[in-house]
Amino acid sequence: MKRPVHRLGLLCHPNRPAVPPLLRKILRWADEHDLEILLDREVAPSVGQPDRGVWRSEMGQYVDLIVVLGGDGSILDCVRSFAGEGIPIAGINLGHLGFLTLGDASKALSILRRLRAGQFRIENRMMLQAVVRRRGKPIFRGIALNDAVITKGPILRVIDLEISISGTHIMTCHGDGVIFSTPTGSTAYSLSAGGPIVPPWVNALLVTPLNSHTLSTRPVITSDQESIVAALSCTHSEVNLVLDGQHGFQLLDGDQIEIARAQELARIVVFRPRNFFQVLRQKMKWGD
Repeated sequence: MKRPVHRLGLLCHPNRPAVPPLLRKILRWADEHDLEILLDREVAPSVGQPDRGVWRSEMGQYVDLIVVLGGDGSILDCVRSFAGEGIPIAGINLGHLGFLTLGDASKALSILRRLRAGQFRIENRMMLQAVVRRRGKPIFRGIALNDAVITKGPILRVIDLEISISGTHIMTCHGDGVIFSTPTGSTAYSLSAGGPIVPPWVNALLVTPLNSHTLSTRPVITSDQESIVAALSCTHSEVNLVLDGQHGFQLLDGDQIEIARAQELARIVVFRPRNFFQVLRQKMKWGD
């Protein structure tokens, strides 16, 4: 599918040693091939290009697509920032696994060449919405591509979470917390906690207890059309709601956390349809 790109935004972690040389290489190539690139205003001066800088919060107004130099964590952060504007996100991997990236830094110019020519597809990935209600009033809303996690602080006491799905009580999580994840996030934190692997094309929500102290509490998969509510009971430990492992909100005893499919979509750039199970074997050595 042809979607020629004329102007793209380039975002990166400014403290990675490999970033400035790679940025300069990319900018030289872009200038030679009539591709306009905008940078984060805080990063642009570090490569001698202050005129290319725009505020990150405004970048979506000016570009056709955003390229992230980093790993999956950088892409998750970028997706949450721009999902509301529907901006496609492409990743060049500077991290470890790189589930959501197009390739590593050695392929950066060939990746840009294909993006410029419009030789790519966009995968729409479902996201989660988490709403915190306190005394019946909504006080926080956030979105996540991988997961929304309710987790306790370092004090070694358990917390209680009463979990219901569309009004029906299904379990009491008496332990360290619970992970709510999308199929995309099923291979992240949820997997390490014993949750199931779910392909990203399956429309589902996952509930994975964290270190439950009861043998009857097990992971649950339900439809993305359901609404999940977790009622917190805890007076002796700090508890947080954490989105994609990056953004936190402190919870209080009695808070209700509502989890549902978000209206926003993550628009992830790919070059061809990827075989999910082949990617699992390659990235995680699954089945070896």
